[in-house]
Amino acid sequence: MHKVLVFDLDGTLAKLGKGITQENIQKLFQLESMGYRIAVCSGKPTYYLCGMLRQVGLKAPILIGENGATFMFGVDLPPKTHMVYPYSELAKQQLITLELELNAVLGDSVWYQPNEVGLTPFPPNQACFDKIQRILDKSPISELAVYRHCDSFDIVPACISKANGLAYLAKYLGLQATDFVAIGDGVNDLPMFEYADISIAIGNTVSHAATLSFGTIDQALEYLLSCI
Repeated sequence: MHKVLVFDLDGTLAKLGKGITQENIQKLFQLESMGYRIAVCSGKPTYYLCGMLRQVGLKAPILIGENGATFMFGVDLPPKTHMVYPYSELAKQQLITLELELNAVLGDSVWYQPNEVGLTPFPPNQACFDKIQRILDKSPISELAVYRHCDSFDIVPACISKANGLAYLAKYLGLQATDFVAIGDGVNDLPMFEYADISIAIGNTVSHAATLSFGTIDQALEYLLSCI
């Protein structure tokens, strides 16, 4: 039996900017009552995940923020357990330098997600997207990884990914990759698809890289309840 079900949030457990439906919350309760640990691994920071999962009411959720950079157990603040994936001083300096460069070019036109580790600018329009991409193409960011989404960029130390985050979590919990099922919908989910024993894609964007794929999270949860 697998032990941890790891869900991406936006586009997977919930539509972008929306909550988890009551029907799917009940399915998560059922999965937890069957003995599975429920984890959410997202590009959003753990404090955002904490606020959302507090409303869900699971007994012991695991929150993994910023694409595998930060970890919380449960939804209490301050957290009883909080961890940060280790990364280099050079990566830290490159993030600082890049933010200064973005601010110099873009000013106040970009909102930044308040992360603990990475840098997540939200461009207001396509022209701004293109400016950020040009800066990234020219900047010295050898120690950084970039995920481009429909509404933002996730820029993190290159050692940080959802795969490395799950491996870090597995070591902490005394588990193996074979204990994990990963469910996601985007390019930043591909690393955890490679790590987990079973990967489940929601929609078509990354279905080619998954063990299984479903059109909706409702269908995926029904499968998990009946087959895993």
